[in-house]
Amino acid sequence: MSERTFRAVVAAVLVGALGLAFVISAATLLPRPSEPLPSPTVAISPTPGPTITATPIAGPVFDSPGVVSVGLISRVSSSRQTLRLELVEPSVSAIPDAPGALRVTLKDHDGNGSTVAFVGTPSVAAPGSLGATATLVMPNVLMVTIVASDEFNIESIMITGLGIEAAEKAAIGPVVAEIGDFEGSLSGGLTKDLVLSPGSVIDLP
Repeated sequence: MSERTFRAVVAAVLVGALGLAFVISAATLLPRPSEPLPSPTVAISPTPGPTITATPIAGPVFDSPGVVSVGLISRVSSSRQTLRLELVEPSVSAIPDAPGALRVTLKDHDGNGSTVAFVGTPSVAAPGSLGATATLVMPNVLMVTIVASDEFNIESIMITGLGIEAAEKAAIGPVVAEIGDFEGSLSGGLTKDLVLSPGSVIDLP
């Protein structure tokens, strides 16, 4: 190999070495790509409980109530237990299928509830679908409750087994039975809030 050729080879090797060194140096100095950040922790809410929907009030749940009066009630005495109160659903789906309650409150002719009272033990005749009960919660207040309803049949509640007594200061005249305090599925109320008088107070004979 001539000296000239030898020098050319050496020069080529040196150039190659310098090029490789440059590549390695450049690779070392270049910034590394940033690593992806970990995904943020996602808080998972607990499974929500069942949604409770308020019972809609579409209209009266009972038609105009019917009553069989106990007749005349002398002051400081009580009538026979012949009172009969009937509540009838106006349509098959008037009462929503849910619990409900109402109260029947006695008042004398002057609107005083402390001078008249129920006597006896209430008895209820109603379809089993209603699960109806009647309870005296105060001397002059009868509470009627249901637990459900049949939305495919017209239902009714018949209450019997009660009479009315009048105190010495009871106002002379017709007694009023006011139906109100509607709750739950019975919130739609009645077509009339007052029933016919369940009896009439007269003076001592």
